[in-house]
Amino acid sequence: MPEITVSEGLYRQLSAAEDQVEEDTLWKMLHQFKRQNTPSE
Repeated sequence: MPEITVSEGLYRQLSAAEDQVEEDTLWKMLHQFKRQNTPSE
């Protein structure tokens, strides 16, 4: 599995939701977060 780096705040949110959310949903959340917080080229 690839290694990813996330902010401390997002990590806490993902950790808190870990037992309630499927892994697929977490990947979708991460993808959306990165798209919103990465300047477009």
